[in-house]
Amino acid sequence: MHRQIISGLVHWAPAMLTCCLAIAPATLRAQTIYSAPPAEHAYANGEFRTGLVAARVDNAGLQPPSPPPIPQDDLIRRIQELEANQRRLEQMLAVPNDQNSPAASETLPEPIPQYFYAPSYYDAIDVGARPIADYAPPGYMPREQQDGPGVPEFTPIVPPTFEPTPQEFVERGMFPGSFLVPGTNTSMRLRGFVRLATLYDFEPINTADAFVTNAIPVPQQSGQNFNMSARHSRFALESWTPTSFSDWNVHTLIEADFFNGPAQAAGGGGNLLRLRHAFIDFGVFRFGQQNTVFMDPSAWPSVVDFRGPNSRPNQRQPALRMTLPLGCNGLYWAGSMERCFSDITTNGLGTGVQDMPDFATHLRYEADRGHLQLSGLFRQIGYRPTGGDVQHESAAGISGAAVFHPWAILFGTDPVHEQDPSGLTRSRILLQGTWGSGVGRYISDLTNLGLDAQVDPATGTLELVEVSGMNASYEHWFNEHWLSNITFANVNVINAPGQAANTYDSAKYVAGSLWWIPIQRLSFAIEYVYGERENLDGESAQARRLHGLVQYNF
Repeated sequence: MHRQIISGLVHWAPAMLTCCLAIAPATLRAQTIYSAPPAEHAYANGEFRTGLVAARVDNAGLQPPSPPPIPQDDLIRRIQELEANQRRLEQMLAVPNDQNSPAASETLPEPIPQYFYAPSYYDAIDVGARPIADYAPPGYMPREQQDGPGVPEFTPIVPPTFEPTPQEFVERGMFPGSFLVPGTNTSMRLRGFVRLATLYDFEPINTADAFVTNAIPVPQQSGQNFNMSARHSRFALESWTPTSFSDWNVHTLIEADFFNGPAQAAGGGGNLLRLRHAFIDFGVFRFGQQNTVFMDPSAWPSVVDFRGPNSRPNQRQPALRMTLPLGCNGLYWAGSMERCFSDITTNGLGTGVQDMPDFATHLRYEADRGHLQLSGLFRQIGYRPTGGDVQHESAAGISGAAVFHPWAILFGTDPVHEQDPSGLTRSRILLQGTWGSGVGRYISDLTNLGLDAQVDPATGTLELVEVSGMNASYEHWFNEHWLSNITFANVNVINAPGQAANTYDSAKYVAGSLWWIPIQRLSFAIEYVYGERENLDGESAQARRLHGLVQYNF
């Protein structure tokens, strides 16, 4: 009972005492309070706001008394002391969490710094409001992978306005769509999308709601299939906390979808939660589960198929990443240490060994009309023969990506800064190519096929597998509401001697789609997808799918 009484006093006493400071007790007449320095406090329409305390004075029709007003600096100091005392009491009443780290000790949150409201912080080409690893032109944030064309390729980011309106109880946070958590300097945002997919297969394929060319049965069978799925839907929770350390803010992201386990069955199963991303950004560093530095997530084409081109580098895994600007505008370097996994076809003669991390790096040039990225990957593939010692093979790969607006380059238009770009200005070409030896698991269609390396069943020798892939897309916008996309991709594998006849050898992927975006963030689309798989013995099979989509991004 006494805790409830103290808690009530904690929340009501500061506002009551502030009102007493602002109202002359003898006359009960209001006196005018002038606005404080903009970096600390705000005053609008008779309302003084600072942190948790807001005191409203109605001075309409009243004359100020003759005694001199309380000095403004003294008033501000007293309110800040009340706020500090309130936070201390709240922490005393709080129940401790035994699993919190030492960094979560009972310390007061830092005040909101000046740069929180500075436009230059949001236009920074290095460390600023946007995480440096999320490449975009200055003053913008990029579209997330698979968000679809219903979301602009780049969205402006601007600082929040300093003075809230009198009726505003929740203040805007650092990023658009975020809000300041009351009593803290942390901004939070919930985002994601809801997607309904409809699919009709003209031939069998062993993946019910994604078109994966390695899952085409060889030889092909007869039969059709219809499916509907919403488990591609996704949500993410983000936070931004400004600090006094080098004007760096702490950004966190936790993102999940339901694309896990078996496809949905008669009982409604198959909707297990899947962790996609979970990382921390602090200045030039990113820690946690994230896209590999070897891939280019912004080279994702506007396809309806959830899996996308079979040749793209596509891997999310725990990693430590550093991203640095290289002096001239738009040029960046990134490097990472990432989780390893030796995906080996052992033919029953041993096991894969994971005893050294993978290392990835890239150079990136970002501009208004497109970007270029060149990536490298370096690995050690470990293998332990049955009864033998661990063997290692050094593996490496390279990947290049280019995304550009050809008509904007030709006509000198600007797809980012123009208020309403034409369809031609919005249109894009996306190109990507990858080659390597021992990097099979990083290519979308080769993951979990044992194509990093293979063991010769006759000699027991471990050999790295050479793989290559390319994809090309043209995205044509007719106007701001209609666009079409066509994508071609293929993957090739050079297998080691002695492998089984049905081992994956190559695959092709073709997709053509039409999109309608009646309002921003709402998309309707239909797509025809064709795939072909060929095995080591030359046998091949094809599959076709008609794919529909409705998606809303929030």
